[in-house]
Amino acid sequence: MHTNLADGERHFRFERLTFRSQGQKLIGAVWIPAETTRPPPGILLLHGFPGVAPIMNDLASSLCQAGFEPMIFHYRGCWGSGGRYSFLGALTDARKALNVLIRRKEVDGENIAVVGHSFGGLVAIHTATKSDNVKAVVALCPVSSLTKHLMSPHRKVILRRGLPFVSGLAMKKALSEWETLSERYDPIDYVDQISPRPFLLIHGDRDDIIPIECSTELLARAQEPKEMTVINGADHIFAGKRGFVTGRAVDWLGSVLQGRQA
Repeated sequence: MHTNLADGERHFRFERLTFRSQGQKLIGAVWIPAETTRPPPGILLLHGFPGVAPIMNDLASSLCQAGFEPMIFHYRGCWGSGGRYSFLGALTDARKALNVLIRRKEVDGENIAVVGHSFGGLVAIHTATKSDNVKAVVALCPVSSLTKHLMSPHRKVILRRGLPFVSGLAMKKALSEWETLSERYDPIDYVDQISPRPFLLIHGDRDDIIPIECSTELLARAQEPKEMTVINGADHIFAGKRGFVTGRAVDWLGSVLQGRQA
C-alpha cells in the first residue's frame, strides 16, 4: 500500500507481512521508505506486554521518514498472531523476526538496530546478544531485574491488566514464566555483552511501572559506548513526551548507523 503525504514528507510503502515461529503464524508490518539510492538500515521494533504502546507507532513513522526501514510484529498469541502467548516464546519470536528483517532484499542486512519498550526492552537486549547483525540497541524504560524490581504483588497487578489481551496464558503459567525469566534472562546479567555496539537507554523519571533505577543499573553494568536520556515528567508510556522521545531515538540512530537516507 502506497501512502500519500504532505509536501516535504517522504513517501513510503506500508506492507503487511506474516512469518512463522515454531509453527505459529505471526503478523507484522514494515514501512519501506521511497526515494532511496541504497538499501536502508532496518530497525526491529519490539513492543511490550500486552501490546504496542503509541510511542512505538510514532517511532515507526518517524524512522521511515528519516530513511530507515522499521518493522513491527506481534509475538505469538497476541493481536492476531497465532498460538498461545508466552514470555519465553517472545524471545524466540524476536530472533525469528530479526532474521525476516535481515533477509528482506531492500534492507541493509548488515546494518540493523533493535528498539524495545518495557518488556520489549528486555527482548531487545537479549536479541542483540544473540546476533552480530544487530549494530545498535535502544531500550525504552526496560526492566533490569525482575527479581529486584518486579516483586510478586507487582507482577500480579501487571499480569491482571495484560492477560485479558493475550491468548492462552493463565496467571499460574505467566508467573511461572516470569520466574524463569528472572532466573535466566534478567538483562542485568548480560547487558554488558552489547558492547562494542552502541546502546541507548531512555526512561521517564515518573515511570510507576518500571522504576528509572532499572535503566540506571543497566547503564552502570553496560560497557561503552552507552548513553542514557532521562525524560523529566514522563510516565511509562511517555504520555505528553512522545515527540521528544521519538526525536531523541531517531537522531541517535542516525548518528550510529551508516547508510541512512537523509
